[in-house]
Parts: sequence; C-alpha cells; structure tokens
Amino acid sequence: MKFAARAINRGCFVIDNVDQGTVAMVTPQGAIDWMVISSDDRGTFIEEISVETHLSKTHGLKIELIMPWHTEVITEIRHELLDGGERIRLFCRSVNGEGHFEAETSAVLSVNPKTRRYEWSLETVGKCTALEDVPLHENFLQFNNIYPGTAGRCMLFTPQKEYDATVMMDKDGVPWRFPHQHILHYRHKIAALTFSEGAMAGFFGEDYNPVVIVDSSTTPLSWGICDMYFDLHCNALLPGPAKPGETYRWAYRVLYLDRTEAEPIERAARALPMTAEDYRKHNFPRLALGQNDFKEALGIDTSDDASAFRTEPPKKTWDKATGLRGGGSLRLCNETAEETAWDGRPPTMVPPGTKLRLTGMVKTQGVSGKGIFLRMLPHRFFWTPKPHVDWAPPLESTAVSGTSDWVRVETPVFETPADIPDQLVWIAVVLDGIGTAWLTDVGVELANVEVEVPAPVFT
Repeated sequence: MKFAARAINRGCFVIDNVDQGTVAMVTPQGAIDWMVISSDDRGTFIEEISVETHLSKTHGLKIELIMPWHTEVITEIRHELLDGGERIRLFCRSVNGEGHFEAETSAVLSVNPKTRRYEWSLETVGKCTALEDVPLHENFLQFNNIYPGTAGRCMLFTPQKEYDATVMMDKDGVPWRFPHQHILHYRHKIAALTFSEGAMAGFFGEDYNPVVIVDSSTTPLSWGICDMYFDLHCNALLPGPAKPGETYRWAYRVLYLDRTEAEPIERAARALPMTAEDYRKHNFPRLALGQNDFKEALGIDTSDDASAFRTEPPKKTWDKATGLRGGGSLRLCNETAEETAWDGRPPTMVPPGTKLRLTGMVKTQGVSGKGIFLRMLPHRFFWTPKPHVDWAPPLESTAVSGTSDWVRVETPVFETPADIPDQLVWIAVVLDGIGTAWLTDVGVELANVEVEVPAPVFT
C-alpha cells in the first residue's frame, strides 16, 4: 500500500492510495476531508471538485490542521511521503489575524496493520504570541474540531443521518453518553467531568465510529459539542487568560472503531443526569419533518434530530391550550408595531434535488400591520472571496391580519438542485405589526426525500 499526493483545483490537494483511490482531500483553509475508512475499500480518484469542505460540505470526517477559533490564517501547508510512501505527513503553520496565537500541526496518515483501517496521528503545538494576556471564552483553547459530515443533518435529513450520540470517557474510564439533540447545550454537564491523558471521545451509533484519543497534553483536557452540527470540539483548559510566550502541546489520534470495538463502550456508557431544571429550561415545542401540532417538546434525554422553537414570553409563548383537534400552538404577541420572527433552531440542511414547502393554520386577534405569516430563508456558506453567507430572497406565505378564526397558509415551493449538497434554510413564523396571533398544524413537506445525498460532485 502506497500513498501519493496530487494537486487539484481550488487550491486543494488529495491523498491517494495509489491502488485504491482517493482517501482524503485537503483544502487551503486547513481542513482534511477524510472520505475512506479502510485500505480494503476502493475509492474514486478525485480529479476536480465543485465545492470545498466546510461543515455541510464535508463528505467524510473533517479534521482541522489549524487551531479553530485561534489560528485561522494559514502561512504554510505542505506534505511529505514517509517510509517509501507507506505513510504521508501533512504539516501546517497557522496564525491568528490579530497576532495573538500561532500553531504548528503535524498529521500523519497510515494504515493500522491489524485492522487495515486508516488512522491519523496528530501533534498540535500552539503558542501565545500576544504582548499581553489574552482572555479566552470560558478559559478554553481549542486544538482541533472533528466533524462527521452526516452528524449535523437534522430534521429534513433525519432518515439519512448517521450517529445518534457522542460518547466521552472520563479520567476513571467511565464512558458517558450525550444523545444528539439540538436544544440542551452540554457545556456545563461536560464541565462536571474530569478528563486525563488517554481521554477518548467520539461519535457512536454506526458500524464504524470515529473517535479522538488524546495521548498526551500539557494542559488539562475537556470537550465541547456543538448544538447545531454536533461537531466535537477538542478543548484544553487554562486557569485564566493565555499568557505571552506560553506554549501548549497535544498529541492525539483520530481513528474509527468497528462494532466489536464500539459495542462494549456503548453498553457501559452512562446516561447523563437530567434535572427538573433541565426539563423546565429547555421545554420547547419541536419542529420536525411532517405534520407538527405542537403538543410535544423536543427530547433532551434521547436522540432527537428535530429543530425547536425557543420560547421568549410574552412575545413568543407555547400555548398548549389553543390549537386544533386538541393540539397546541405558537402564540406571538406584539404590543408595539414591530416584526417578531420566531425561528426553528437550528436551521436545517435541505437535501439536494428536493422540493420544500411549509403549510400551517393561523389565527389572529386584533392584528394591525402586515400580519402573521410563514417564512423560509435559504442560505449557503462560501469561502471566497472571503468567508461569508449568501442569503437568497425569502419565501413567504400570505400574511393574515385583523381578527380571524383558523386560516390555512402556505409558502411557495423551494427547489434545491441536485448538484447543491450544502443548502440550508431558516424556518420561521413571523408577526409583523401589533396584536396577537397563533400558528399550529405546521406541515414541513419535502418531496423526493428518497433521493440519496450525492457523493462529492466531480466535473
């Protein structure tokens, strides 16, 4: 088995198993898109790509060559073959645009001779280059961020989503299960655990489960789970601000566990303790593919890929007594003339080659102004000419004002071409004006949901 590297378009290069196909792609932003798990699996030799790796554009497992949040400007990225091509090493230097940090990451790709699966061995060295103390968000440094492209698919992608939980091993070797859901942020529950060298965390629920194992660290360790994409933040803890001249080092591996390796961990994993305050604080109506009558809350103690409407009374209230056929509703109330947009969080990716439409029943009481309506806000992320989000024109239903009994509304149909794998959309109910309005029986209708998510688009 021999590795080789080839430059392709958009400043990217690929790593090939010369006998089997492309194993991974590396972007000029320092992201590895690791697409093939085993050296026994034949891949496609990628010659050209149409989009670069970023979150929903990830087709395999995303690994960073930078320190996310801290050193996102690449100054050098290169590769070299080792042992006659049996291993390949990536090397990346990155800096903070404000001059606060610099980092060097080495990432070696090899094949485990026992499992025949690919593995990455990484070392990240970070240094505070500021002239004075640098405050850190909750005293976290982040030395990597691992993102499996299918983990972040919520709501419209639920039938195709992989992995249903993140599992973390504490310093005593006890695994803890964090079910994938989008509302309860696990920051404080993770902070209650202690991690040591040898710590492991990863994504579980499939035949092959990606994990990170930290072999050594010059700082105490912790983790973070994004409440939108479920990406795994590899965090280091500092006692206070980063000090000028401080250097930090982490050695870690990224690899896949098969079912025989993962099942004992999953069986031993403990459920997170949930409190009455957790349920009270995060009691929000769920928004899922299909019909929504707002009788149920999004689950925080089990895997639940729905979005949810976060309440903010008195403007945004879950009205469990007003609805149709015993259901509940979302009640919006404006005392002054303004636009109150109540969105389903997080936004959802829309599968390629599909048609999306929203329907619902609305009711109004003394509404002046534009009224209540449903809205979809399509958007996409682009790297060039600089990182930005492009927002498409909104798609809105007819607005209802005045005082009315239940009226049916629907948005125009939003069509996603088959060659766009990274389309997102915000779904919201909006009250523009003064008065009180209700929404219930929201239908999230997706046509051609059986269309498979395409592999990387080659031209």
